[in-house]
Amino acid sequence: MILTRHNLRHIIILCLITLIFSCSNKRNQQFTKLSHKKTGIKFRNTIKETETFNHLKYSYLYNGGGVAVGDINNDGLPDIFFSGNLAKSRL
Repeated sequence: MILTRHNLRHIIILCLITLIFSCSNKRNQQFTKLSHKKTGIKFRNTIKETETFNHLKYSYLYNGGGVAVGDINNDGLPDIFFSGNLAKSRL
């Protein structure tokens, strides 16, 4: 596609319209923080840095750890798997 003045004007107008309609003070709450007492889930992926073990030597140190949900034991209920960097992974 060749970028002409006509196309550029349309792109600028589209960006301005998107910017105007996306600005809002209204915040929709999507998540609610629940305590481990209420959920029954207690997992913490704590990373303790030292002089020899830090993000400068291991650039991907904070990229590890994750959560997966699936029915692992075929009981019809979702199981949660937590993986950790320095913490033991738990199901």
